[in-house]
Amino acid sequence: MKNKDTNKSEAYLNTTHRLGKISTVIAILLILMVPTVITAVYGKDIEFDIPKTVSAIVTLTAIYGVVSIVEVVSFSPFLGSAGTYLSFITGNIMNMKLPAATNALRVNDMERGTDEGEVITTLAIGASSIVTTLILFLGMLFLGNLLVPIITGPALAPAFNNVTPALTGALAAPYFMKNKKLSIPTIIAAVLLYLILGYSFMSANYSYFMLGFIVVSFLCYLGMYKIGFIKEAPKK
Repeated sequence: MKNKDTNKSEAYLNTTHRLGKISTVIAILLILMVPTVITAVYGKDIEFDIPKTVSAIVTLTAIYGVVSIVEVVSFSPFLGSAGTYLSFITGNIMNMKLPAATNALRVNDMERGTDEGEVITTLAIGASSIVTTLILFLGMLFLGNLLVPIITGPALAPAFNNVTPALTGALAAPYFMKNKKLSIPTIIAAVLLYLILGYSFMSANYSYFMLGFIVVSFLCYLGMYKIGFIKEAPKK
């Protein structure tokens, strides 16, 4: 029976990766078509400065390349295989897709990395993608001119400027409480670096710090596990 279930799980993952790769390639081509068509239609008389263009591409790649790697490494365990493809194609992972996936796991009392968790996160991210796209379309079509002045106004601007930190804190708190021994060293290291380096420097280089904290957390886990300070919970 276990072999049969294992074969089904492997077949599901193989199908997921195959469809995910195809969908990702299609999405990349569609994204690249937008600037290509605009340039072909409206940019005939524009002279491109090739060295400056290449320099800008290299600079952006150096910055966002690290961010993309860190996001894949840190988000994928919570999003699942299918959820990872869907999230990185539709975007807005930190604000929408990651909260939907983690909340779905918590509400249904599912562990990430399991077959059940994979299905739950995929359904949650799919529903989030549909709802987000629909709301954005309706907002763009009917309410854009009305909502933008309100959202960007001085009264609500501070709230919207702190949406991501608020979501991140709300998502991280349950995991910190569940793994206090493991989370405390990482939190202390983050607070000390913040006090020493300041907000401006850390916010400008947050992707590098995120990768560093992942390594710190992993090393702390290995050290605590070796000395017996923490133990693996028995799997049911």
